[in-house]
Amino acid sequence: ARGGAGGPLPRWLTGATNPLNKEVDWDSVDAFCEQLNKELEGPPLATRLLAHKIQSPQEWEALQALTVLETCMKNCGKRFHDEVGKFRFLNELIKVVSPKYLGSRTPEKVKTKVLELLYGWTLGLPAEVKIAEAYQMLKKQGIVKSDPKLPDGVPFSPPPPRPKNIIFDDEEKSKMLARLLKSSHPEDLRAANKLIKEMVQEDQKRMEKISKRVNAIEEVNNNVKLLTEMVTSYSNGGTSDGNEELMKELFQRCERLRPMLFRLASDTEDNDEALAEILQANDNLTQVINLYKQLVRGEEVNGEPGAGPLRGEEPVGEAGARPREIPPPLPTPPPLPREKQQPPPRLTLRDLQNKSSSGSPAPLHGASSGSIASDQPAPPPPTAPPEISLTDITVPLESIKPSSILPVTVYDRHGFRVLFHFARDPLPARPDVLVVVVSMLSTAPLPIRNIVFQSAVPKVMRVKLQPPSGTELPAFNPIVHPSAITQVLLLANPQKEKVRLRYKLIFTMGEETFTEMGDVDQFPPPASWGSL
Repeated sequence: ARGGAGGPLPRWLTGATNPLNKEVDWDSVDAFCEQLNKELEGPPLATRLLAHKIQSPQEWEALQALTVLETCMKNCGKRFHDEVGKFRFLNELIKVVSPKYLGSRTPEKVKTKVLELLYGWTLGLPAEVKIAEAYQMLKKQGIVKSDPKLPDGVPFSPPPPRPKNIIFDDEEKSKMLARLLKSSHPEDLRAANKLIKEMVQEDQKRMEKISKRVNAIEEVNNNVKLLTEMVTSYSNGGTSDGNEELMKELFQRCERLRPMLFRLASDTEDNDEALAEILQANDNLTQVINLYKQLVRGEEVNGEPGAGPLRGEEPVGEAGARPREIPPPLPTPPPLPREKQQPPPRLTLRDLQNKSSSGSPAPLHGASSGSIASDQPAPPPPTAPPEISLTDITVPLESIKPSSILPVTVYDRHGFRVLFHFARDPLPARPDVLVVVVSMLSTAPLPIRNIVFQSAVPKVMRVKLQPPSGTELPAFNPIVHPSAITQVLLLANPQKEKVRLRYKLIFTMGEETFTEMGDVDQFPPPASWGSL
């Protein structure tokens, strides 16, 4: 995918900065410059990649990265100049020469080249005022004792025409800001200060979305590649028992990634190029999931018969194998993709986007609901009433009204807390279903990542977890209002039995991964579910 670890920009930059290069690889340098102008988000991605390479402890790699930066500044025009001229990137260059950061261990040739570039840009690009400010600051700090002597170089080229479909155009705001700053009225200066803050916030949000999308697509592609290799090896009879367990974990991870792609697609409706990357990633994810189901489980996928479970392995449920730690009295019956009926049509992310724009967001077909499925492939017990199914029910979070019942603390350790909040109103025609909002909050000093909440109930009930609002929580900041992850849980109990729910919580804090399990039985009496 473009922009990800295997995208064109990272590939060309890797070639252009390879420490094994005997001399500058100008073909890769030129290709990198051309590619960043082709991509809508090329300049911000390019500066992020270059900053990392410039700070490399290997002198030759860092010098080659500076050569790429210099070439792009001469040939890529105003879009790239604007990105380099932001304090976000300039601060990364300052770190290289400042003894407070990396300067004490940065090679002298690298520091000299950085200062030459900054000084040259102050002369050649006077409109980029932040570059001049950064250079003057280095002078005041004594890092620059005298202006370096510049080699003869090619003058900066005029900027290329602006792309027609650029997302964020701050040209009008820039003109307004310049007018306000020239004014001597206090009100205009206050307005200028407010406008600067707004522009910075917008830019930060845009970069956060880009970074989130790039990282997500990179994660999807890495998991798809590894699972494809393992399934291929498995079908050829070259997989050990340990690798089979790893395959199951990869498969479950791939299923959990699909709701995330749906949310990313909803956030990039106005960016066709980014949406195309997400759609391609979803197609790749769907293919490897179906490949696993056919070759490992022996399931029928979209009317195509499977190869049958190899090595005598039993097929597992749609949401992944039930972990061994969970006792057998609480299996969830196999999904309805196992009843004798026509398989539902395969939906693309674009189909789901169209649905979400006209109503509540629909879950991805075949995506893991987060519930722990049974290992048994047998059909549902004949005594189970048909209305117990939750397959076709989706409840938008914004439609839920909380009841007056106090929330139940499900988990509270390591600064990570999980609560159950019970909804007030019943679902139409389904008074046997309890709607629960699972909220996850963190007071931990480290960010919490890869959060997965799973659940299981006795076989006379059904549980369904809709996709969560996220899988990461930032490190706790006492000044900022804490963020939370929400996830809707639906619990069907037509026989009004006492509920005992088993949960499994997986998350990573720092470098350590936690797997926590427990039971919850503090539910409202089933007879009161229709009137909480």
